[in-house]
Amino acid sequence: MFSLIGLAFLTFLIGRYSNLDVLNAFKGQKVTWDEVNQQLTAQNEAQLKSISLLETELKVKDQAIKELQQSLTKLSQEKASIKADLAFYENLLSHKDGIKTLRVFDLQADVVEDWVNLKVVLAQKLEKAQVISGTLGLELTGVKQNKGEVINLIEQFKLDDDFEFKYFQIKKYTFSLPKGFNPTTLLVELKSTTNRKKVITEQFQWSEIVNNSPKNLAEDSTINAN
Repeated sequence: MFSLIGLAFLTFLIGRYSNLDVLNAFKGQKVTWDEVNQQLTAQNEAQLKSISLLETELKVKDQAIKELQQSLTKLSQEKASIKADLAFYENLLSHKDGIKTLRVFDLQADVVEDWVNLKVVLAQKLEKAQVISGTLGLELTGVKQNKGEVINLIEQFKLDDDFEFKYFQIKKYTFSLPKGFNPTTLLVELKSTTNRKKVITEQFQWSEIVNNSPKNLAEDSTINAN
């Protein structure tokens, strides 16, 4: 009897301690898993930071490339502008002997749909030049619905008509053409208030103005000095 009780008690003790060993083993394993999880979390956060830094670096590089491209574009535009200015001055100087009085030296028009960007270059004799001033008149003649029509650009579009310069002056205008209006000629009238109050009238073919004809405008225009 006592042997059976002792055997049962011994079995109970062995089982209990065995369960404790298993429990402790699970606890140890849980600690190991927690440590691994923390390591993986730390690695993940480090990788996310690296990715964020790389993305920031790429954005900075992209922005730098865009700014560089913009700078190159601006530089090219400035270079083209300087080249155009040099060509203009060379052209002006090459015709200085032909400029005897106040006149339209150059005339150009860029037409986009019904909008017109008009550039008028006024010049006078370069040698011993004095400041000259006055007013500018612009009359655009054309055809609309098979009828002739004349538009006073200064009055209709409230354009600046004053000029004052010693050697030359560039006037730029923007205006819109009426629907269905086909321009044919542009009449430019220069009224000087300082040069014996002369009135100089020049007429140009609109097609040559738009096409930026390389011909000498003074030779192809009708000039009347009153």
